[in-house]
Amino acid sequence: MIKLTSFIWLITCILSFIINSITVKFSIPILKKINAFDLPNKRSSHTLPTPKGAGIAIIFSFIFLYFLFIEQLNIIFLFSIIILTSISFINDYKQLSAIFRLATQSIVIFIILFFWPPIKDLTVFNYVIPIWSEKILIFFTLLWFVNLFNFMDGIDGITGIQCLIISIGTVISFYISGETSNLELFLCGFISGASVAFLIWNWFPAKVFLGDAGSIPLGFINGLLMLMLCKNDLWFVALILNSYYFSDATYTLIKRIIMRKKPWEAHKEHFYQLAIQKGAKHSTVCKIISIHGLFLVFLSIFSVLKPEPIFILSALIITGISTLYLLYYLKKKLIINLEKNNAPIN
Repeated sequence: MIKLTSFIWLITCILSFIINSITVKFSIPILKKINAFDLPNKRSSHTLPTPKGAGIAIIFSFIFLYFLFIEQLNIIFLFSIIILTSISFINDYKQLSAIFRLATQSIVIFIILFFWPPIKDLTVFNYVIPIWSEKILIFFTLLWFVNLFNFMDGIDGITGIQCLIISIGTVISFYISGETSNLELFLCGFISGASVAFLIWNWFPAKVFLGDAGSIPLGFINGLLMLMLCKNDLWFVALILNSYYFSDATYTLIKRIIMRKKPWEAHKEHFYQLAIQKGAKHSTVCKIISIHGLFLVFLSIFSVLKPEPIFILSALIITGISTLYLLYYLKKKLIINLEKNNAPIN
């Protein structure tokens, strides 16, 4: 194993970028050869058959780098990643029941929350509410986070952009606060490098998709980073960085439940998908989301530098307002601009 230094994030990021750039590239012809295509249908936001399953290459590289860098290996964590990836990979090509997938994810999350040392003693509300109710809340939050990443992975580039927002904002917040560990920096570095590498091949028009085998475990890792932020008393950073994904996915889920639609079925009702349906390009929507994401990173940095309650509250309020405006912009204003120009945005 390589001994970690204070530059762990940078080293991991560079290696992750190099390895994933290569593995994702070479996974494309393999996926084509085994006929692993995502075929367009009425619920799709793409129009051409596209290879699906590059996520498996990313997770393999994650396991390799984990063994290379982390001195205190944890079988529970690796087992969780492997199980989630395996079940999701099978689901990519042979549809498994939603109940089975949800049950498997629930078991994995239960094991992680109660037996994985980095977060097994996590408390967010400082015993303001009973510990058992807090554990239940954390459990369902992580379960939702894992699945919302999969739900939101609907257009070219969006998952890579969101992963970058979370990893960059998280690592800067950790460094500023001074409360972090090599594992946390390693996770941030891997996600950052892998995101940029994947964007090379997934930017519009995408040459390959992650598939469930990528979006589910990546959502799991990002969810763990969110809990690690909470463990280091940076819960407000977790809320800020994830505000758009949580808002879009949660609102859409609740709306579908109210309308008595099956929440686990694929659809085109997310705010970013509405803009695509009206003629906006995938790259345009992702650029808008990335601009908002950079603003969220700035708010995270501000709130860590100014940890007084008034500044944290102000950052959270601004986050909420900006996220609501983003949803409005994607659903209404961007569409109005498209109609005025009578042509897709370039």
